[in-house]
Amino acid sequence: MKNNRLKWASRLDSFCIIIGAMVPTGIIIGNAGFESMIALVGICWITRSILAKENPLPPLLKHSLILPWLCWIGSIVLSLAWNGAGSKGWVHDIVLIRYLIYFAALLDISQRRSIIVPLLSGLAAGILWGVLNTLMAFSIGYDILGNSIMRYSTKLKETSRIASLAAYVGPFFLAWSFLDSRLSYKIKIAIAFVGSLAMIYIAHANILTVQIAGVAGILSFVTYFLIKTNPRIGVFFIFLLAGLSIIVVMKYGGQINLHSMYDRINIWKVAWGMWLNHPFVGGSVSSWPDFYKEVVASGSITPYVPPNGKISWSLDARHAHNLFFQLISCTGVLGLMSFCWLFINAIRITFQKKVSGWRFGLMTWPIVFLVIGLAGWNIFGSQYQAVFAYFMVLTAVSVNQQEIAD
Repeated sequence: MKNNRLKWASRLDSFCIIIGAMVPTGIIIGNAGFESMIALVGICWITRSILAKENPLPPLLKHSLILPWLCWIGSIVLSLAWNGAGSKGWVHDIVLIRYLIYFAALLDISQRRSIIVPLLSGLAAGILWGVLNTLMAFSIGYDILGNSIMRYSTKLKETSRIASLAAYVGPFFLAWSFLDSRLSYKIKIAIAFVGSLAMIYIAHANILTVQIAGVAGILSFVTYFLIKTNPRIGVFFIFLLAGLSIIVVMKYGGQINLHSMYDRINIWKVAWGMWLNHPFVGGSVSSWPDFYKEVVASGSITPYVPPNGKISWSLDARHAHNLFFQLISCTGVLGLMSFCWLFINAIRITFQKKVSGWRFGLMTWPIVFLVIGLAGWNIFGSQYQAVFAYFMVLTAVSVNQQEIAD
């Protein structure tokens, strides 16, 4: 009886690794795809723990990413309890814990099994799947799942999901290929191909925030390489890059359509006003759209008047379009502090040991994450949380499984 339980527990570990690594592909498929995968990993991990008669929580709670993540979830629940549920309902906020459970499950399994190769393969598979679907949609009018080309012809739907993942995968794989001198020539070419494919897709998607984030990710590892090789050249490169950026903005900034940026400035002003109403706990995640409408309707926020005099004012925003403003308006100072604690700990883990092998890629994702967060996706959105959790898993297991994929 005991042998059967342990055999099934081992099988569930294998199942969790496979399904957990398929999340990038699930993101391309859509919400139903990656959400079902994340849920399955959590359910199977809990079932596995019951079959093995093991309590994985005591050792997990000692990990430097678990406690701050729990505090972040706690700030979300506290804000929900204080403000009440919005139009999305109280379940929406509470079940955000599913991403922490997914993270904890794979972190626990990594103590028994190697999960790095499946996770890295999963990233590559996600991009390859997305590119293949895009090629099919533009060649025959439908992708592999039968979705129309119309879903690939705008910046929303499939294009947005593939591009947001590509922004992380491109710099990650290019950094690994460029900086890891121990790779064989064929493997280096294969890794560089995946990274290049992701960057090409970013160019195709034509989503400015994603393009800037992808380029920032590449510049991060190039800067690291220059500083490690020759600190003086590295510092010179940084100043040169800053100067070129200023020149480009001054010369071509007027040619960029700033309508959406003006719109975001007003959203940020409203989000700041929302935070001032609830500085410690915020207005809750599920209540954010409703609270936003209330603040706008109150007339307490004066809209920003751009140089052209045309006021852009979103009366029905769904999120703050900025990581900082989203955190403080939803969860207040408590949520911002706990998230910063979590994110800083993740960066510390990245550089806890000498960076080598595939871990070179880990240097890029925090930069991409922060740049996308300047004016992009909602950190509390399910797709954003899934990508965040996936890279947090890679970060957490990197110290103990650094050399496995080298």
